[in-house]
Amino acid sequence: MLVLLNVALSYAAWFAVAMLAARGQFWLAVVPSVVALVIHLSVTPAVKRRPEVMLAAAAIPLGICVEAIHMASGAIQYGAGASVAGLPPAFMIGLWVAFATLVTTSLSWLKDRLWLAMVFGALASSPSYFAGSKLGALTLGEPLWHSLAIIGLVWAVALPLLILIARRIDR
Repeated sequence: MLVLLNVALSYAAWFAVAMLAARGQFWLAVVPSVVALVIHLSVTPAVKRRPEVMLAAAAIPLGICVEAIHMASGAIQYGAGASVAGLPPAFMIGLWVAFATLVTTSLSWLKDRLWLAMVFGALASSPSYFAGSKLGALTLGEPLWHSLAIIGLVWAVALPLLILIARRIDR
């Protein structure tokens, strides 16, 4: 049951963030991710809350790096006012926090399968960004295949790294 709630919260947060960002409500778009994290923590056993908070916090600098690579490569562009000082938008970093809640729950099956996490990261990331672009939350660079390939390659490294961080925190 916890896995289903975890997945539902993640999808709901993603959709709400994308819709708010598409409407130019960039700072408000952080709220759904925070709500997902709070709900996740409220249903997490007390003994596991601290590691979950630590993982969510660790996802912030990782997310900043990943999204900065996407932006610098031209794979992704955001609307005017979405980012400050050329940094990735706060709503994207919020999504990284919400995504981190999946790592120890619904994606826990990847914990000891880093090679599979690489494949999963490479294949599952691009459709999410593509869908976000279709909703108007971001713009993918041209040619489209090139942007999606960059996103997939970066996530092929980022997801296993997030899993390694989770394993380290779990010790």
